[in-house]
Amino acid sequence: MKGKKSERDAKLRLLHRLLISYNDFHQASQIASYILRHRFQDKVESLRGERRYRIKLLWQALNCAMVVSYCRPFSGNDRRSAKPIPDLPKRFLKNLTPEERELHAVAMEDRNTLLAHSDSKAWNLRPFFLETTPGRRMLVPLHSDVRAPLVHQAVEQLQAICAKLMELVFQERMQLEKELADVLPAASASELLTQSSEEEHGR
Repeated sequence: MKGKKSERDAKLRLLHRLLISYNDFHQASQIASYILRHRFQDKVESLRGERRYRIKLLWQALNCAMVVSYCRPFSGNDRRSAKPIPDLPKRFLKNLTPEERELHAVAMEDRNTLLAHSDSKAWNLRPFFLETTPGRRMLVPLHSDVRAPLVHQAVEQLQAICAKLMELVFQERMQLEKELADVLPAASASELLTQSSEEEHGR
C-alpha cells in the first residue's frame, strides 16, 4: 500500500513538472518566433546609431528571456521546497539529434554562466589603463561579449527543439492523465470561475 502511494506521488510530481515544462517551452518558442519575425539580426547588422542600439538591446533582452525559459525544466528547480517537483527527466533529451543536443548544451551553458548568473570565467575580464593623453589614463574593462544573442539560425533550431520537446511532454502528460484519473480532483466550469475570482481578489 505504501509503495503504491509512493509511486502515485512520484507520478503526480512528474505530471506537475510536465505541465510546467510545456509552458516553459511554449514561452521560449513564442519568443523565438518574435525574434525571427522581426529580423533583429539583420537589422543590427545593417543599421547604425541610436536605432541599432535600441534594437540590439531588445534582441539581447529577448534572447535572455528565451534561453532562460527554455532551460527552466532542466535547471535544478524547487531546491528549497519540502516536497520538490523534480526537473524534467534527462531521457527527453535522448530524442534530440546530436546537433540539437549540442545547442541544448550551449543554451544551458549560457544560462548558467552568462544570463542567470555572471560567471567570472565566462566574462574573461581584462581591465587595463588606456592612456588618452600624456598624464591622463582611463580604466577600460575589456571582456568577452557576454550579451551576444544566439544567431537566427540557432534560434530557428532552438524553436524546433521546443516543438519536439513540447510534443514529447504532451504525449507523456496524456498517459499520466489516464493513470491518475482517479487521483486528481474534478471541478465544474462554474466552480473554476468562482475559485479564479476568489484568488484574484485575494491578491
